[in-house]
Amino acid sequence: MTLGMRIILLGLIGLLAGALCWPFTELILFYQASFPTLLLFSVVLGIAVGLFMGGSFGMSEGALTNSWTKVRSGGATGALIGCVGGMLGFIAGQTALLAVGSFFFSTTGQLRNYGIPISRALGWAVFGMVVGVGEGVRSRSGAKALNGIIGGFAGGLAGGLVVEYIRLLSPSSGYARLAGLCVLGLFIGIAYALVERSLAKASLRLLSGRSRGREFLLTQGRTVVGGAQKTDVTLAGYGRVAGEHAEIHRDGRDFTLVQGEGKKPVYVNDEQVKRTVLKDGDIIRIGDAQFQFARKRGENR
Repeated sequence: MTLGMRIILLGLIGLLAGALCWPFTELILFYQASFPTLLLFSVVLGIAVGLFMGGSFGMSEGALTNSWTKVRSGGATGALIGCVGGMLGFIAGQTALLAVGSFFFSTTGQLRNYGIPISRALGWAVFGMVVGVGEGVRSRSGAKALNGIIGGFAGGLAGGLVVEYIRLLSPSSGYARLAGLCVLGLFIGIAYALVERSLAKASLRLLSGRSRGREFLLTQGRTVVGGAQKTDVTLAGYGRVAGEHAEIHRDGRDFTLVQGEGKKPVYVNDEQVKRTVLKDGDIIRIGDAQFQFARKRGENR
């Protein structure tokens, strides 16, 4: 899977996540009059959206890397964090409306056309930011969490504006809400992938085997490569690969390849190594899998 395809697939996962949210949000909206307060209604609606969208994004890394372990753990983590994000996002939107909307937009028309959509879009941005953190929490990676914060906020803000103006144009249309949720998920997924790509300083590209052409971004301080499902770069189906065969450590601009604890051999440019600093274009062999290490353009030493 190329990095471009990863962006497309994350966007599609977000779009499907939005579609999955829709019937549950419609059900809650149908019973809106039964809620004693607007705050409780907003919290329940936020939990519903966050549960399904957070869970879907949480499972995405496992789905893209064919790792059921990551699908299960990521889905559970993402759903839990998504619920929190939904509550915070919807509360943030109401708070922004009270604190910002009424202050900057003096007339009823300005408040309706600009104040309410912008304030609620800020709430969606908070929602996207929290949902985006899910993969970083699952993998215990500060770098991935940062990607999620930036990408989720940007995608949530942009998608949130679309959601709110769709709702403004068609306030009673369920299909308009469906379109809005799908656009929101699409924007969050694409923004996360674009930020992830822009912040990565290097990548690995598989040159052999069943997953030939797949690219892995090296965004973490420690990237584990091996055959185990829990590894960051999972080499399922490749022979002579240990569970945690090797590690790549990032220290500033340097990426250091280290032999794993199992002492299985690791080769760089056909020379066996235990520890070496990688250079742009190096060919790495781990079992039957071969990678090319590539630095981001402009990052060469």
